[in-house]
Amino acid sequence: MVWTRKIHSIPDYRFCLTYFSYAIFKEVKSPNLESVVFIIAQDLIWVLASIVILWTKPFSISLLGNQIITLVALIVLIFGIGQSIGVSQTDSVGESGHKQLRFERTITASKEKVWKVVADVANYHQVAPNIDSVEILSGQGKGMVRRCSHKTDHWTEVATLWEEGEQYVFEVDTEAADYPYPLKQLQGTWKVEKVSQQQTRVVMIFEFTYTRKIHSLVLHPFMKTQFNSVCETLLDNWQTELESKVHKNSKP
Repeated sequence: MVWTRKIHSIPDYRFCLTYFSYAIFKEVKSPNLESVVFIIAQDLIWVLASIVILWTKPFSISLLGNQIITLVALIVLIFGIGQSIGVSQTDSVGESGHKQLRFERTITASKEKVWKVVADVANYHQVAPNIDSVEILSGQGKGMVRRCSHKTDHWTEVATLWEEGEQYVFEVDTEAADYPYPLKQLQGTWKVEKVSQQQTRVVMIFEFTYTRKIHSLVLHPFMKTQFNSVCETLLDNWQTELESKVHKNSKP
């Protein structure tokens, strides 16, 4: 009874617990990647907040109350780790830890017009939200080397495949001393496929491997969310550019 009276004197604690439970219930009703990542983030915040409360003791909580807070935090931590492991195992190809993400969009425009826009790799930063600038260092087609930058980060990529009008592949130099991301391999493939005379499918496939296995556990849920956001925005920009041109040219 002593602990009950004391813990009830902390309305913020009760509010956080109620909100946390409601948020999980709401997200579980319509689960998707963003929902799971949101829950994992809440798990982490809950555990960290519990540690702060136990360490700083800002409230008058009895020994039993602290033990219950510790127990709940451990349960939440176990759930968070389990959820992270589950997400980290998605998108895997084989048992090597190799990941693959695929994105596609059907655009109302001819294959020739779509290829011209998608293959404009020198201006990729105009449509990709995660790149601020692109510089072609050498070559064209297969063997082309380009340098990409985002804020203070930069990296180089080499075109290992170029089939005019069909597809191209860029391999990132992840072994460079100044490469900023925890990846030991990253390759991107861009394809255009004819659906009909005035419809074309754009396909993007990204294959990568994390530097360490722990990165797959800790980072993949958030990396995948970021990849999804960037690639959907990129496809939105290409679609807007191409379909606005088609609409403009079709006016009498």
